[in-house]
Amino acid sequence: MDDVQALARLKEGDREAFEELYRKYWRRLYNTAYRRLLSREDSEEVIQDLFVYIWSKRDTLEITTTLEAYLQGALKFSIYNFIRSRKVKEAYLDSLNHTATPEQNFIEDTIYYEELAAALEKSIEHLPEKLKKVYLLSRKENYTYKEIADQLNIPLDTVEKQMGKALKLLRQSLKDFVAALLVWVHTLTI
Repeated sequence: MDDVQALARLKEGDREAFEELYRKYWRRLYNTAYRRLLSREDSEEVIQDLFVYIWSKRDTLEITTTLEAYLQGALKFSIYNFIRSRKVKEAYLDSLNHTATPEQNFIEDTIYYEELAAALEKSIEHLPEKLKKVYLLSRKENYTYKEIADQLNIPLDTVEKQMGKALKLLRQSLKDFVAALLVWVHTLTI
């Protein structure tokens, strides 16, 4: 099946067409992301987010170039956003290191860590059961995706997709928490 047919089927919600496109382009996109990010985990996360986005927008997706050109362009944009987000986090951490005494840093960091850990646990509990199981096996039990696939008797690409969805949902759930914290920290430094 060519890309045009696969896209038409994808727009109709055909999971097999989606999986075919995923298998066809995943490695090329991963290689591009890895050359830029130099991290396996970061590259996988960016690719997973990209494919989750494509699946979620499948019925309104308008591609005016070749699918590969579209994916490469979307990947560049995703990598840019990922790097920008990382730079914001680094700037925030840098500002923390320069605005408070070590004792204040320790106390604030401890409070922040405890609040973030509690918010993360609450967010994990609200994940759909399948996503929660995959996330916990990966992050709490340190299983590889292959081990998770074997244990749950599901395909490896399903594990990857479910982990991508879980991470996206957790990021969305925690973004308000992080934004509120940044505002709070900013008021302390004024």
